[in-house]
Amino acid sequence: MNCRTVLCITTVLVTVACSSALNCYQCNGSDSLTPFQCNEWLSSDIDIKPEPCDEVYDAQYCIKHTGRFEGGIGTKRFCSSLDLGNYCHYVKQPGDTLTYRSCVYTCSRDGCNSAEKRKLHFHLVVLSLMFLSWRITFS
Repeated sequence: MNCRTVLCITTVLVTVACSSALNCYQCNGSDSLTPFQCNEWLSSDIDIKPEPCDEVYDAQYCIKHTGRFEGGIGTKRFCSSLDLGNYCHYVKQPGDTLTYRSCVYTCSRDGCNSAEKRKLHFHLVVLSLMFLSWRITFS
């Protein structure tokens, strides 16, 4: 294979990889079919996974919206072609005695709207410290 062929194949592969659809968590906390799958904090034992945003034209963002929906407090995760920003505000609807917090989080990477609690992996910390020690010792 000559250099030009390798360059063309590489360009095609990079273009295809970069143009793939965004994958976001898409769920509704008030869904009666899966009532506990879409909470504010997703746990590791949920059944939902990030899905392609094919239904939203030019989807570039994953959104997590927490607040009051359909008479209850819940979370919605969805795809968007618009950057809705990152903010929280407090809402009191007519007839309510309580004030509710409503937050919107916007991100642009696959599965970034999970808000799963991150765990520190012990073996990665140990490996990093070993590498750092080696670099200091042999530099």
